[in-house]
Amino acid sequence: MVGKNGISAWRVVAPVVLAAIVGVLALAVPARALEMHQGWWLQIRGVACAHGPKVLLGDIAAPRGDLPAATWKTLAARPLWPSPDHPGRQVALSHERLSEMLQHYAEDIAGACSLPQQIVVQRGGKVIEGMELNQRIVDFLTERGQAFNGEIELKDVHEPDYIFLPGDHDQLNIRYSGQLKPGRVNLIFEAKGSDGRAARRYAASAFVNVWKALPVPTRPFNRLEQLDPSCIEFKRRNLAYFSDAWDGTGGPWRMTKGVGANQVIRLSDIEPVPVIAKGDKVNLIFVGENLRLQVKVEALTDGGVGQRIQVRNLQSKRKITATVQDSQTVLVR
Repeated sequence: MVGKNGISAWRVVAPVVLAAIVGVLALAVPARALEMHQGWWLQIRGVACAHGPKVLLGDIAAPRGDLPAATWKTLAARPLWPSPDHPGRQVALSHERLSEMLQHYAEDIAGACSLPQQIVVQRGGKVIEGMELNQRIVDFLTERGQAFNGEIELKDVHEPDYIFLPGDHDQLNIRYSGQLKPGRVNLIFEAKGSDGRAARRYAASAFVNVWKALPVPTRPFNRLEQLDPSCIEFKRRNLAYFSDAWDGTGGPWRMTKGVGANQVIRLSDIEPVPVIAKGDKVNLIFVGENLRLQVKVEALTDGGVGQRIQVRNLQSKRKITATVQDSQTVLVR
């Protein structure tokens, strides 16, 4: 992979000093001195696509500084070395080799070029560089993160340095692997050809913080204690670390384990308050096609409405699984 290359900075020289050194350097590097004096240079990209038999200067370079548009148009059309021989094929040149090639094919302006550590050139197609890939990730997650109904913050975004697409009409899609939720999200860039078939896949990721008001107790709650809504307040917390947080709705609830003051209440910390508790004596109703029976049973487990619990017939001692209908009744069909 080619690293992300920033624009090389040129030292600002005082006019008097500049005038003095231009004469000294004129014979050795006339083009470089001239272009620096005119206030422009060329930044050579780390990745590029050539669309003809020759690599053009405009394929691999971007103007910097005060370069007149007409001058750049002429320079951009200048042919350099032969491009890769097949569409989609790539050729890499090291910094040293690139410098040699520029000296050979464009000696007059080679000194005005700022070079990357490496350049990769593909014949045809297009290239999408890291900054655009990063922005695509941000846009993708920001749009879908609205479903969390919180304040979204992205950090630690990892994307490829670049992605080459072999064809001019190829598409690059982004999707997530697994479930989209706050925290570390693994993404996939998928390159698709004009026929719609996936050609290559590239891994990416980001950490999604979602800040939201979550319920926390103002005092500790003990296991099996009923949750008192008057002792709950909402405080700003990061869903990335509390993806299973209770949203504060529903109930009545009781605690499945102790939770301290100011600790986020998770869904695993609570359960519905049972309408039938273990040991309660209730009515069991059996409903058949042409039969309805009612007997007294003892609840062997706690249960809420709609839950299935085990009960024991008080006469036969037989254990039966039944569905809780209300605080006094369980049902078997």
